[in-house]
Amino acid sequence: MKRLTALLGASAALALGASAPVAAAPHLGDRDSGHADIVDTETVQAYADATGRIDSKRVYEQLVLRGSGTVSVTNPVSTKGLRNLDGFGGFRVEHGAQVATYDLDEAGGVVRERTVSDHTAAMPLKVSVRYLLDGREVKPGDVVGASGHLEVEYTVENTTARTQSVRIPDGKGGTTRRDVPVAVPFAGSLDTTLPEQFSDVTSERANLAGDGHGGTRVAFNLVLFPPIGAATTKLTWAADVKDGVVPEAELIALPVNPMESPTFATAADGYANGTKSGNELASGAREMDANLLKLRDGAQDLLGGLVQLRDGADTLSAGLKDDALPGARKLADGSAALDAGLAKIDSGSGRLAAGATRLSSGTHDAAQGSTDLRDGLARISDGLGKLADVDGLPAAADGAAKLKAGVDQVLAGFGAVGTTGTLLDGLARLETGLGQLAGGLQQLDGGLGQAKGGVDQVKAGLDAAVTAGGSIDQLLGGLQVLLGLDCGPVCQGVVTTKIIPGVQQSKTQLTAARDGLGQVSAGLAQAIGGLQTQLIPGAQQAADGAAKANTGAKQLAGGITTIRTGLVDLEAGLTDAVAGVLQLDDGAGAAYAGAGKLSSGLGLLDGGAGTLASKTGELAAGAREAHAGSTKVAGGTRELAAGLSDAADGSGQIADGLHEAAGGAPQIVDGAGRLSTEGAKVIAGKGEKAAQDYGELVAVMKAGATRADAEKMAYGAPAGAVGLTAYDVVLKGEDGASSRNLTRGLVGGGLLAATAGTVLLRRRLV
Repeated sequence: MKRLTALLGASAALALGASAPVAAAPHLGDRDSGHADIVDTETVQAYADATGRIDSKRVYEQLVLRGSGTVSVTNPVSTKGLRNLDGFGGFRVEHGAQVATYDLDEAGGVVRERTVSDHTAAMPLKVSVRYLLDGREVKPGDVVGASGHLEVEYTVENTTARTQSVRIPDGKGGTTRRDVPVAVPFAGSLDTTLPEQFSDVTSERANLAGDGHGGTRVAFNLVLFPPIGAATTKLTWAADVKDGVVPEAELIALPVNPMESPTFATAADGYANGTKSGNELASGAREMDANLLKLRDGAQDLLGGLVQLRDGADTLSAGLKDDALPGARKLADGSAALDAGLAKIDSGSGRLAAGATRLSSGTHDAAQGSTDLRDGLARISDGLGKLADVDGLPAAADGAAKLKAGVDQVLAGFGAVGTTGTLLDGLARLETGLGQLAGGLQQLDGGLGQAKGGVDQVKAGLDAAVTAGGSIDQLLGGLQVLLGLDCGPVCQGVVTTKIIPGVQQSKTQLTAARDGLGQVSAGLAQAIGGLQTQLIPGAQQAADGAAKANTGAKQLAGGITTIRTGLVDLEAGLTDAVAGVLQLDDGAGAAYAGAGKLSSGLGLLDGGAGTLASKTGELAAGAREAHAGSTKVAGGTRELAAGLSDAADGSGQIADGLHEAAGGAPQIVDGAGRLSTEGAKVIAGKGEKAAQDYGELVAVMKAGATRADAEKMAYGAPAGAVGLTAYDVVLKGEDGASSRNLTRGLVGGGLLAATAGTVLLRRRLV
């Protein structure tokens, strides 16, 4: 009775503390004229043997009304064996409910009524007990009087769990559904007191204290619902025992609303924060993944451009080295040979001009004097024969014509800008293309710098995440704090076996991703270095060489044009000279034929000699101009060859640098792809899973809170009343005194019967 009284009082205190007073339900009769605050507590007390098998179940109910006037109450109860604990009066029962009317004014404003009846419903809690003596499982009776090392294991099960579909966050901004077990949340304690013959008492979960009589009190706190606790839990204690007994144990548990209880609501807030952190982690990882995919696509475009530049640079390098440079060198050699030949022509034409002058002077003297006419004519005839010979002027005229034709071919090869297939047009295109290439490489340098900046920025973010004390370590620290709150086996299991390993794996993968980004950054730095030290200077050098080659080619074309002009004049002079010599030859024949024509022939000879002197002077001038032009041509071709050599070297450097850049670009593509696949997507998946797992914990607690509110009473309370049910399971002990006390029990029972008879007799007499 002391235990029952204390339990009823505690239940009432819990009920009053849990909720504010509520007005009574609508009244039953016309006499009802009052109002009352009602508190209804139900205590289900069960007695079980030492193994946990229940022998009997009763429900004790206490109804407290505070108010004034007349109030009618309908209170659901177990009607089987219903008895009044406060007197001998009966109850009015209708449809499974106790119906009564109370005059609160007459009762002083407070009515208390206690009843007891048989508990006919299933117990929401189940207890079973195992006993191991020196490691061997024994029956409870085997412990009595035995000595050794005793281990006792209590298994407490919340039997109210059932599968429900709950809505949880999906970690992507939406929700999904999961089927999860939900139980009515129960919290309580299991206590036992070990007598003094139990020593070296140990337990991993119990609170141990002395009982003041030499014994040891063992108290377990119970949280019998996920996710804070477990629906089934095992509690053990061990001790060395002499002359053993099985001590009595008592389980007391109450249904609780975990969303309203300050003790459990903190855990719910922690789970909600975990869901939020998981959502934020998944969102950040998805954004990182999108940026990495952009980086990968940009790197692929960069790779395509580099491949095209590389192929173009290879073609340019091959063209300059295999075609343009050998041709320029041949042109330089030909120009040098032309210059040497024209130097000889210049020298010969000078001597020819001097001879023509002397010839003119001689013919003039011949015209002036007739005494030496015949001898002079003989010498003239002999000289003109030699001059008109094939090795003389005709050969020179023919050579000049051929030389002019060759120069025309050279000029045609030089061509002009805009004329496809000519040297000047090709050099102009080469100069323009190399200028564009240099500009493109400058733009490429800027683009690679931006790409490296983006990679370094992502790497810096990963460094901040994975470094010691970073965001991931902070998340791990928060999880450790959560474990320190003793959130229960299921919570600890989820955090320890799923969330913490997942975060640690994410940290490892992010560290590898950061290192990969370091390699990507180094590759970009190497590519930028190659651009700045090789490609861009090489392209500029090639552009400068092409400009020099273009200038030299224009100068060469000008010199060759000058040569061609001189050769035209030379060809005309030689033609005139041949004609004059032929005329002189004819004149000399005529002189020999007739003396009468001597004067006329000498006049013609004098005129032809003058013309010859004039034309040979022009020949000498043209030869000098041709020599000067050929000198310019030789210098221009040498500059062209030197410029093309520089261009070939620069194009080789460009090709080498582009090969190196094109080889490094796939690392950017692969690295960005791996960061997306192995890093960001994995982190997003971990974040989504964390959000779902924590969301499931919160959803289970909310669903349990709903069940606690709906199922907190074993039978129900009056409408509008504050109600609460407590469950008390007493596990009876064994001490070997049952048989000794049997006779005492019979005698006591006889005395109790006699006493009861006396009381009844007195009542009848009264």
